[in-house]
Formats: sequence, C-alpha cells, structure tokens
Amino acid sequence: MSQLMEQQIRNLSDIGIELLYHDVINRIGSHSIGGNPDPNYIKKQESILAMMQDEIERRASK
Repeated sequence: MSQLMEQQIRNLSDIGIELLYHDVINRIGSHSIGGNPDPNYIKKQESILAMMQDEIERRASK
C-alpha cells in the first residue's frame, strides 16, 4: 500500500502536494479534536506527511 501511495504522491503537481498537505493536517486536527483519537489513524496520516516531505526534498534536489 505504501508503494502505491508513494507513487501517487510522486505524480502530484506542486499544487496537488500543497492541497494534500492541508487535507492531511485538517484530518489530523479534526480527528484529534473529536476526542479519543485513534493513534493508528494519526500515524497513517503522519506517514503520508513523511512521504510528502521526501517527495518535496527529492524535487528540491533536482
């Protein structure tokens, strides 16, 4: 699953990555505010953030 997600993130435009970033941050925030947050859900969203950071660094090094 993570390989598919990494590939999909690579295929996003710069704007797409920015929109995904805001979506993930909002998901983590709204999930946490709701009370009794699921740590597995938050870890999954954080792993998406990490993949996005890797992609941004990869693009910056070109």
